[in-house]
Amino acid sequence: MFRKLKNWLLRDYKVPKSEGVQFITILLLTILIGLLAIGEFLIDLKATSLPLILPLLAVNIILLIAAKKGGNSKLIGNLQLLVLYLMFQLSFFFLPGVFHVIIYWMPSIPLIAFIFGNLRTSHVWLVIILITLIIDAGFGNRMVGKSYMADIPFTQYAFAGSVFVITLVGCFSLLYNLLGKSYSRLRTKNREVVELISQLKTMNGSLERIVDERTKDLEVRNAKLERYAFMNSHLVRAPLANILGAVQHLEEKCDKERADEMLNIVRVSAASLDDVIKEIGQSLSEKE
Repeated sequence: MFRKLKNWLLRDYKVPKSEGVQFITILLLTILIGLLAIGEFLIDLKATSLPLILPLLAVNIILLIAAKKGGNSKLIGNLQLLVLYLMFQLSFFFLPGVFHVIIYWMPSIPLIAFIFGNLRTSHVWLVIILITLIIDAGFGNRMVGKSYMADIPFTQYAFAGSVFVITLVGCFSLLYNLLGKSYSRLRTKNREVVELISQLKTMNGSLERIVDERTKDLEVRNAKLERYAFMNSHLVRAPLANILGAVQHLEEKCDKERADEMLNIVRVSAASLDDVIKEIGQSLSEKE
């Protein structure tokens, strides 16, 4: 059981992140915190205080600039989550009567961690938030009592609720776009793989055809070479041997009758050799 829980907590997937998703998320959070600061300045939201939210806004602007300049994304993302967590906790410690508001805002931290593209961090923050809510419940019970009467004016609560809805919709919109773009990239890669496989099959078919053609060509060439070897060893050498023998005999004996006979043999053998040479040339020049 513990091993399964550990695997679930620490398991992570390399989700391909869209370019600028962290910057866009921090920009959205900065705008929302700015809206809360404006709301707190104009009306008392009964959920936080201006001295708490202004430092948070300043830190978020710094993180936004760092994300825009391409700083360490992992460090920036963790700092953003930590800043949000500290804001919620400080708001609760100074104003325990806002527990009913904080409990709805806290789950946005694991969601934002997931948008940043890290499932492991999202799980870790989920555990931290659950433990924090239990501790806060005990702290609130000790400081305020078993229950408290929340002063919830309509205007302030409607303003804070609107910001919460914008945050929630914005987070899920970013998450949807992140997953949608990742799925689109996977589909594009899959199409590319299918096209490559098709091209490889086409190339394989072409290679097989080329190999078959080359094989047939080699077979024809080998047949020609065998035929040439046969002609060279049988048809060419016989008349040539006759010519060489007749010439040698002429050199040894100069008798006219015998010389005429030898010349006739040389003439016939030379004609035969000429025919064989022509046949060999014709055979080697043939395409098939």
